[in-house]
Amino acid sequence: MKYLVKDIPQDHAYLLPIGDIHFGDTAFKDEGMRKLKGYLDWVKSRPNAFVFLMGDVFNVSGRQTKTTPFETDVGEYEKAVEFFKPYADKILGAIDGNHEYRMYDEFGISPLQLFCRELKIPYCKYSAVIRLKVGKRTEKGAGNRYCQNYFIYAHHTTGSGSTVGGKLNRVVKLESIVEGCDVYLGAHNHQLAIAPQDIYYVSMQGGIMKRRKWYVDCGSYLEWEGSYAEKGMLPPAKLGSPRIRFNGKKDKKDVHVSL
Repeated sequence: MKYLVKDIPQDHAYLLPIGDIHFGDTAFKDEGMRKLKGYLDWVKSRPNAFVFLMGDVFNVSGRQTKTTPFETDVGEYEKAVEFFKPYADKILGAIDGNHEYRMYDEFGISPLQLFCRELKIPYCKYSAVIRLKVGKRTEKGAGNRYCQNYFIYAHHTTGSGSTVGGKLNRVVKLESIVEGCDVYLGAHNHQLAIAPQDIYYVSMQGGIMKRRKWYVDCGSYLEWEGSYAEKGMLPPAKLGSPRIRFNGKKDKKDVHVSL
């Protein structure tokens, strides 16, 4: 588990968790590429917007994997590096997915590890906690303090489910690993879904307080027709990634997620 910190002085910030791209899979086609580039261009044009890669950037198919190499385009590593290079300064970090782990399990190195080294972004392996410090204080004597701090836990997740609720449950289980985060991010199942949850807690300052946490399933970029989702009798899913907005004003801590 890696711990990442990003200072964002603007009065709000955006994080786009992007995963399950599967460069090399023949189901990653024009629509998926267009959507991915649209998200990245949107982030690139805003100083307060950033990306975290949620795993399965690569397809990594072989003769012993569920994904056949006969349905894979060659050169997936080179294509991914070239595609992401203009956006490297906007990527906070990256975690492995089960597809990258295929290579690690066989040869002891992940293609994402090499990708991160080449693009000079943090490689977080299995999971990461991201701390966003948003909205730098300007009043006299504030120093380097920020108005709001947000904590996010990201994991590619494991397992599967045939329903939206079953898939989202994998993200909810992340809270048993790292508690107290504002947002929990999961991938792997190619579902776009969100679930806010309000909870009460005992404040050290006295009394009972309420806070909100978000469980977010981060979607994918594979088209359905001709893919293993069609083969496996899985329903088509909306392509894309969630966009998460973090308020940086000192009077209100707030997270908003849009799909």
